[in-house]
Amino acid sequence: MLYVTTRNNRDAYTAQRVLRENRGPDGGLYVPFREPVFTKEEIDALKGKSFHQCIAEVLNRLFNTKLTRWDVEFCVGRYPVRLVNLPQRIIAGECWHNPEGTFDHLVHILAKQLRGGCPGADDGWAKTAVGIAVLFGIFGELARAGITEHEKRVDISVVCGNFDLPMSAWYARAWGLPIGNIICCCNENGNLWNLIHHGQFRTDMVSTPTDTPEADVTLPAGLERLIYACGGLPEVDIYLDACRRGGMYGPTDSVLSRMEEGLDVSVVSSRRMISAISGIHSSAGYLLSPYAALAYAGLLDFRGRTGESCHALVLAEKSPICDAGTVANALGVSEDALEQYL
Repeated sequence: MLYVTTRNNRDAYTAQRVLRENRGPDGGLYVPFREPVFTKEEIDALKGKSFHQCIAEVLNRLFNTKLTRWDVEFCVGRYPVRLVNLPQRIIAGECWHNPEGTFDHLVHILAKQLRGGCPGADDGWAKTAVGIAVLFGIFGELARAGITEHEKRVDISVVCGNFDLPMSAWYARAWGLPIGNIICCCNENGNLWNLIHHGQFRTDMVSTPTDTPEADVTLPAGLERLIYACGGLPEVDIYLDACRRGGMYGPTDSVLSRMEEGLDVSVVSSRRMISAISGIHSSAGYLLSPYAALAYAGLLDFRGRTGESCHALVLAEKSPICDAGTVANALGVSEDALEQYL
């Protein structure tokens, strides 16, 4: 597969170059030259394939590699992602079952395998692509559980951050997965709320430190991919001009309409995040990390605003142990007691 950038769709780049660099020579983010589309038959066939096989096939399609399910299992282990049923038709997708306890480590080891062990970039298209592959694997699991047979779609709630995983869900839906609404969840620095709900986006907003620093992003790098997907090069130029001036970006009506199709934003305060951790632990005996709590609470807020009630997947990118202090504080226990519990 060949790639272009969000700032130049004339020059094409190889998949291996994309794995080595976060950005193209022009500073743009890499995107597929021609986006793949999976047929209904291919989507239906997911339930007959293992999680690792789904990941291998998607990554092979995106990077022209020849990974097998065994290659993937050797890299990431037998159960790198685990699904946990929670009340109210919510499923937690724990994407952190590895030595580091983070989704980023899963990205790193798979990207390294794709590069043949050579050094390269993990935060560019590689992270978005691994996110897409993981979603295909998860939806294979959901199909085997019969969830996607009874539901036409499954909503996804994810922390906004740099907008990598929200774009993974965006692409996966466009390529055929039965994904409904994508709920992007932010903390108090949720600049994206104004873009989706008011059609305006400040490019000079200064973040305030919180207990979820990876969500303290007021200008998500991956947002440029969404703007390109909805408005092409002309809209990216308008956005970049606003960024250079430190001014307000306002998408055209047609672009904003495309952004709003199945994409929503929830802003969750630190107090609400703490409450979500203690609440779900008390009611269901389940431990959320601070970031998963943002996604969980943001999903509940979205449901309260819209009345949606279909099955929903909450993507958890970090283990609760990575932020033991915050989790212990939410539960009113010591960090030592929390570690023993985990």
